[in-house]
Amino acid sequence: MANPHIRAFTRLFNETARYRHRYEVFRDFVMMAGIAIQNAFLKSDELEQEYLGIVRRYEKEDAARMSHLLAEVVMGLEVYPCDFLGSVFMELELGSDRMGQFFTPFEVSKMMAMMVHGDTIDALSDRPFITLQEPACGAGGMVIAFAQTMYEKGLNPQKQLWASCVDVDPVAAMMAYVQLSLLHIPAEVVIGNSLSMQFTRVMRTPAHYLGLWDSKLRRQWSKDESDTAPVVEDAPTAVPQPMVVIEKGQMSLFDMTA
Repeated sequence: MANPHIRAFTRLFNETARYRHRYEVFRDFVMMAGIAIQNAFLKSDELEQEYLGIVRRYEKEDAARMSHLLAEVVMGLEVYPCDFLGSVFMELELGSDRMGQFFTPFEVSKMMAMMVHGDTIDALSDRPFITLQEPACGAGGMVIAFAQTMYEKGLNPQKQLWASCVDVDPVAAMMAYVQLSLLHIPAEVVIGNSLSMQFTRVMRTPAHYLGLWDSKLRRQWSKDESDTAPVVEDAPTAVPQPMVVIEKGQMSLFDMTA
């Protein structure tokens, strides 16, 4: 499906901060967008200073264009849930040859989700929700494809899915965070290495907090799903948070558990 906002984004992006390298501008845009979404909940002075440190590098007109770029992302995801930022990243040819960076076309991710995980989605008739683990999430395209497949099967990924996403590249991880946040998918996005198990930043989407997912996950993993089990509202905090551990042991490449 052609998305007119991808063209609008690339056109506006090419007009933004021409005095800076294109990758640097894209990185700063994604970081600013992610920080703004996080700090709507966390109210962190540290995040606020990080945001201001980035925006000070840009002229006033270009800082304003950054907000218009985010508007194009929002409208683009409203047209059709997809890997909007991954598509834009490839369209702008910003990939790193050194890292072998390539974002899978969303149509391919969607086909993979339908072919490989259709049975898992169908099993939701007997479960309140499923969890998904993506240790190399990129911009979140596979998670978005999985969520869209759920939606097309009459399920609600905003209530029946929780995702744990990790990527070693801070920009890719923040791209995933922004998109999963805007699509209201409950998720934890972590910057770090899934192989060495070294992590530097943990971010939770607004849907994670609004849906009380800390409590839901604790109840699920403690096997206490009774109506009398307490539901604790876990308030967002600016204090660095540990990762939610789905299960002990080696991560699978794309794991879903009940």
